[in-house]
Amino acid sequence: MARKKPSNRKSRTPKPKPRHGLAAFLPDGAVHALTPTPETTVRHLKFVIGLLLLPLCWVSVETFLILFHADTLAGDYWKSREFLSFAIAGAIWLALFYCARCRPMMWLYVAGHELTHALFVLICSGKVSKVHISSEGGHILTNRNNFLISLSPYFFPFYTAVTILVWATLQWIFREQGGLDIMWLYGAIGFTWMFHLTFTVWMICREQPDVEQNGRLFSFALIFLMNVLLICAMLIIASPTATFHGFGVSFWENAKSFHHRLVESAVELIRALPG
Repeated sequence: MARKKPSNRKSRTPKPKPRHGLAAFLPDGAVHALTPTPETTVRHLKFVIGLLLLPLCWVSVETFLILFHADTLAGDYWKSREFLSFAIAGAIWLALFYCARCRPMMWLYVAGHELTHALFVLICSGKVSKVHISSEGGHILTNRNNFLISLSPYFFPFYTAVTILVWATLQWIFREQGGLDIMWLYGAIGFTWMFHLTFTVWMICREQPDVEQNGRLFSFALIFLMNVLLICAMLIIASPTATFHGFGVSFWENAKSFHHRLVESAVELIRALPG
């Protein structure tokens, strides 16, 4: 190893810049805390966006409940073979998750998590140089990152997407034999989507770098909103009576009346307070 030659240059301490206004009365640490940086500015912006997403989360839940009642319960769709297949398969996964969770399940979740990261890196025109997967955790090496890439595993059901692609391929292969019974597709979707939901809730309750780097409020609000919209889309596609147009109209009506209903609820709450 080559040795460095000693340098004759002396280190100089830069002169402190004069401070003006409020900064002149604050210690150095406080001045640095008040000085905005690109990172803190982005985090503050995401916090504000997270606050703005909260009403949308509420409206999306309201609209989902209306959709579920009108097109599933009242419309008797819940009695169909397809819905029962979805529900039974989801219940089977719930039983496995809470009673027989094991390392292979964790490995499958980590694999889907990291592959989702990699997929969204490619969607965002990035490059993936390495994908590491183990039951203890995983990571990818990439030249690009943003909130969509980091949070995508929490709202994109990787194995459900794989199931639908495999089903479409099998349907094309066996199209001359009349195809496969669609009941199995609904069952597979119910199983894999519940896999996604349970592991998402289970993991997000622990410290996750993907969540921390984007801020908890922004991350939780976005993840919640995307998952509710996803289940709404799945229900609309599956139900014979639900439509995206009807969902959009209901969502818009709930959004328009949200502020008025919020003010009314706040007034009633204030009046109910003692004194």
